[in-house]
Amino acid sequence: MRLRKYMYSGLIAATLTPTLAPSLAVPSALAQSLPVPEVVRSAGAGEDGAAGEAEARLRPDLFAIAPVLETDLTTDAAVPLEFRFARPPEVGGDVQGVNAEGFVRRVRAGGNSIAQVVVSRLTRGADYVDLEPQDFTSQFVLVGERLLPTTEISIDGDEAEFLAALARLSTQAVAEEDEPEEDAREEESSGDSSGSDGNEDGGSSNPIAGGYQTPERLAADEDEPTVTYDVTTEGCEPVVDLVSGVVRQQSMSQTLEDGVVVENDACSPNGVVWPIEKNYDACEAIVDIDARLAFPQFETFYTDDKGARYDLEACQPDEANYHVINEDFDACTPEVDFEGKTVALLSSLSYRNRTGEVVSVSECAPSNKTFELERDYSACDDFVDLEGREASAQYTYFYVDGQASRHTVSACRADTERTWPIEEREECALTFDLDKGIATVNTILAYNKEGVDVRVRECAPSETIAPIQMTAEADNCSLKHDFGAGVSTQMTMWTYTYKGQYYQASPCMTSEVTYPHEKVFEVDGMDVCTPIVDLEQGLVARQYITEIEVDGVRETIAGCQPDLTDELPLYATTDGCTDPSQFTHDLEAGQSYGRERFYYESPTQGRMYVTQCQASAQTYTHSLDLSGWQYDDAELRAYPLVDISINVAGTPYTIVSDYLEPGTTAVDYTFVRTEDTPDLTNAYYEGCYQMVPTNRTEVYQRPDGTSLRVPVGSGPAANGGDFCERVREARVNSGWGIKAYLERGNLQMKSDTGTGNWSRGDNQDPYWQSISGGNAWISQFSYNDGEICHFYYINREEERLKITEPGTDKVTYTDWTGVQEVQDGTRRNCEVTRPIGIPSN
Repeated sequence: MRLRKYMYSGLIAATLTPTLAPSLAVPSALAQSLPVPEVVRSAGAGEDGAAGEAEARLRPDLFAIAPVLETDLTTDAAVPLEFRFARPPEVGGDVQGVNAEGFVRRVRAGGNSIAQVVVSRLTRGADYVDLEPQDFTSQFVLVGERLLPTTEISIDGDEAEFLAALARLSTQAVAEEDEPEEDAREEESSGDSSGSDGNEDGGSSNPIAGGYQTPERLAADEDEPTVTYDVTTEGCEPVVDLVSGVVRQQSMSQTLEDGVVVENDACSPNGVVWPIEKNYDACEAIVDIDARLAFPQFETFYTDDKGARYDLEACQPDEANYHVINEDFDACTPEVDFEGKTVALLSSLSYRNRTGEVVSVSECAPSNKTFELERDYSACDDFVDLEGREASAQYTYFYVDGQASRHTVSACRADTERTWPIEEREECALTFDLDKGIATVNTILAYNKEGVDVRVRECAPSETIAPIQMTAEADNCSLKHDFGAGVSTQMTMWTYTYKGQYYQASPCMTSEVTYPHEKVFEVDGMDVCTPIVDLEQGLVARQYITEIEVDGVRETIAGCQPDLTDELPLYATTDGCTDPSQFTHDLEAGQSYGRERFYYESPTQGRMYVTQCQASAQTYTHSLDLSGWQYDDAELRAYPLVDISINVAGTPYTIVSDYLEPGTTAVDYTFVRTEDTPDLTNAYYEGCYQMVPTNRTEVYQRPDGTSLRVPVGSGPAANGGDFCERVREARVNSGWGIKAYLERGNLQMKSDTGTGNWSRGDNQDPYWQSISGGNAWISQFSYNDGEICHFYYINREEERLKITEPGTDKVTYTDWTGVQEVQDGTRRNCEVTRPIGIPSN
């Protein structure tokens, strides 16, 4: 009976080792940025000798494969995949028509998404050959969560096993081709249906073997056992990979006969991984008071897929993180010594942990910071004692700390050495009681503070000055006239005398004394006022004045007023009104009006003219003659002007010359040409170029033959040429780049334009690497030994142009451009440096 052993089809995850090279599917820049672990601690990984022999048997980049289909990867389970060969293997072997089968899983390690690949079988059509999965693996940084058919995966594996598997596939293909011939030979045999069992692989070129006939099979004395296979995790300890931050579950294959385990394979990873987690809450931080630093600690653990937690390491410092301990003065109340006039500050120590929570290190305690107390009078008002008639200054104590911040430490206090007396001052208006005829003196209370008056009470009746009796007087008041009632009333005011001075306390007010009014029209037979003339009605009205008698003396209290009960008629006449220049000329109507004046007959003075000459109803028709033109240069047109005259009693009289009649139609100017005149006095610059403006003028001809030049703005500006001054400047940009020779270790260099990462192992050839772009410096290096890495600075000679514009003297510069790069002759050992150069522009 022929048995075939099948390997468990779970994912066998490759244990991370320092020699595991990044896959070719990873971009070179990303592969260089991956950290190479120095030490891999794996619990239960076997003896060092066996691991070294297995590692030495595996050849890096044995062959390259690519997925047949695009596949999404998860961190929950391994995904079976079929692969094609991306290129022929360098070790030889016929891979035409050959595919590979295996599993892919995505895990998280060191903050990256890692794809782990295991190849477990080679296939050609229906034929296949199983491989040892732990001997054909790859892992690489995965960009995204999807594996594409264009991703080329480099497999590290056992060269001998790979070539033997390819040979077995070729042998199986040949055997399948020979099977029809073998069947024909079996038909020619004696008819024993059992056939020949001499060559299990089928076929033979030996003629003796070909004629051999197998005897009849003897009946078995016993039934053959039932063989089964199982995979279990019992008895296999998980592998703790602290470098990758994961715990890998292990399992083993078992062979059972009739349900009894007869053979156990060695434990190996089955592709199930659990992330190693950190617990900071269970550990106290290590506090260094002198250095003002707190270092957090953590313990490590993992949780399996059943939710069980397993602790790995006890509390240990997190060397990559620390917290700065802050000294807080604001949280503590300072100690104030008013007698010694000093203040001592107290402080507490605390820090913020990784979750942002404030952790106290020490409570408030005296510090070495002491400051002198000072007085501040500006923060307090003066203390006022009205009963004692005294005011005193007040102050607060304060100090200024080391950051020049000011802090007040006391309330306002009275200064008994700075006092001022409070005085009563007469700086207020008096209060008057007109009903009682009494005036009251008001005063303020104030004190003089170092030359400045300060009021402590506003105006109020004086407690030391008696009220003053007032007097009512009419001498300085006029009469109040009521012409409707025909009576006038006497007015009086209140006055008083204070400290020898005479004062008025009130305005003039009415009294009980009155005087009746009297109308007066004429004196000694003559009108006292000029009559009022009503030309529209043709009447004249007499006027009168109003008088009163005060203490036997007559006074006129109102001027002339008309008396409409005594009116006289008016008469018109042209005497003295025949001058044409005084006529009214209506140019719009085309006629002029004569003039006349009015008079009345006075009983005592005869004819009295009451008006000047004014327009009458007599009219004169206008005559028109062309006399010239009125220019409207703004509208480019002109209006004809005329002389207007009339005939008075046979004599012509010119009314107006050069007159523009309303509604006259304008005559447009005639366009002649356009002229552009350079304006050299207003030349200007646009950047480097001189621009000469021009003034554009349009020439027109008026109706009378004269010319008009109309400025219409600026013409096209002329280019006067480039007037900029250019001076070439040069400099050397030190530290433009770095050229490093790396034998082994991890090297990271940076510049203004990028970052480069390189690494060399013990078995790799050294090489030169360079970076440039300005401010180049070594940011990381794992070894500080010049024998395994040294470098030279590359300086760049640069130049630019200084451009000075005319007119404004504005200076601009072109960008610095490189002329040539020169290597510094000083050899330096690789170590972390700082930029020594200048910005590239």
